[in-house]
Formats: sequence, structure tokens, C-alpha cells
Amino acid sequence: LATRAATLLLALAGLAAAAPAPASATLADELRRTRILVAGGTGRNGSAIVAALEAAGVRPRVLARDVAAARQRFPGNHDWVQGDVTRPETLAAAVAGIDVIIDAVATNDLEGPNGVVAVDLGGVRNLAAAGKAAGVRRIVLISGASVGRHPSYWAAPMAPGMAVKRATELALASSGLEYVILRPTGILARPGNVWAIAVQPQVEYQPPPGGPRFGQLGTLPPDDAPPPPGTIARADLAEVAIVAAVDRRAANRVFVVTHGDGPASPAWVERLAELPRE
Repeated sequence: LATRAATLLLALAGLAAAAPAPASATLADELRRTRILVAGGTGRNGSAIVAALEAAGVRPRVLARDVAAARQRFPGNHDWVQGDVTRPETLAAAVAGIDVIIDAVATNDLEGPNGVVAVDLGGVRNLAAAGKAAGVRRIVLISGASVGRHPSYWAAPMAPGMAVKRATELALASSGLEYVILRPTGILARPGNVWAIAVQPQVEYQPPPGGPRFGQLGTLPPDDAPPPPGTIARADLAEVAIVAAVDRRAANRVFVVTHGDGPASPAWVERLAELPRE
């Protein structure tokens, strides 16, 4: 086991050494000049986005419902701000002076005060309203690849939630603010900047038969092997999110984020201007 672990670490080190600079590296100055609020920054996707921004030399403002609990979970010099996307009266201070909001808020509940209507749809409406009042210019929303599919493809138990998430996208697109809607495929905790990122129009993306191949426990390929079809590394999703926050070509685009073929490359950003507005 020790030998196998050492071999894997060497392989990963070789891949990392060969990997090019991520696309965000060319936008580092603009990212540092942009005041960014991450909503949902204590979640898995949101915390990865915060880490990506900090790695780029940016100190984002991070929205948390409970700042004291957030500080315990994420020690360090983070710019926390208290607020709740379901309570619009708490958002004015959070968005003051902000240029771009990255909305990584999500819930697993279909109903109730923490359900998708209150958290996803209400949250986007509240953030957009507060953002417009404060002069925010763009909101980047983390949605999902399944949200953009025709409703006939939605599995019955998830259809109501998918419908609300689709309404959330539409609410943002009609808010009057610049928007970017990211629809990631299955998200995995794998190293970023190792395998190619692909950004695609929804009509172009073909999900693997049976959905993303997450596999059973212990059957995923090792991190130095190509990722399963229909997946994206969480760190790579974070990379796309921070580029989308400032790249002018991303404005008002809606697209699927998944892995492409081959090793990491910043070439995916060249497709941004070709992607659709929905």
C-alpha cells in the first residue's frame, strides 16, 4: 500500500508539474481589482470557489448565516459577512461595494423554509434585488446540467426541484444584471488543473448513458487517471466560476461545465464568446 501511494503521489506530481497555468492566471489583475461576494461560501462548491479566489490573490467577501460557526469551520483571515439569502433585509450590508456575486447557494430540501423555492429561487431574487440597489454588475450562478434538459428527462422525484431551479435561472436572466449560469455535470473531489475543462451549450452536451459514472465506493479511477464521463472536478468548477466572474466574454452566457478530453489546458476560455444566451 505504501508503495502504491508513493507511486500515485509521484504520478500526480508529474501531472501537476506538466500542467499549464490555469486560465484565471491571465485574469489575476482583474480579479484582484474586482470586489467579489461568495454566497454559499461555506458549502462544498462555495468553499472551493473561495479557495480558488484566495489562491489567485483575491480576498472575497463570504456570506454566512452564522459567522461564528463559519470561523470555526474555516479558520484563517477570511472576510466574513453575516447574512441569509432568504432574508432580504440582511443583504444590504453584504453587497455594499461589491462588483460581482458568485451564488453557490444550494439546498437538498424540496419544501419548507430551507426548500428550493425559498433558498434557490428566493435567494437569487433577493441577491439580484440587493445587488441592483448596490451597483453590483454581475451574478454568477452555480446551477446544474440536468436543470437545462427538457422536463421530460427529469426523474419524477426530482422534477419539482428541477422546475424551481430552472425558474431560478430564468429569474436571474431577467433580473437586469449581467449574469453567467454554470451548469456543472457530476461534481467530484478530484485535483484541479489536471484534466481538460469543457464548456458547452446545453444542446451540444450529451450526458453518458445512465448518468454520471460515479461508481461504487472504491471503484472510481485514481486521481491521475482520466475522470469518469459526465463529471467535473470541484476545483475545476471553481476555476470556471472565478473566470466567469470577470471575463467579459462570459457575460449573459449559459453553459454546461464538464471535463473534456486530454490534459489540462486554458483553451476552454476561447469558447466563451460562442456560448448561447438563453
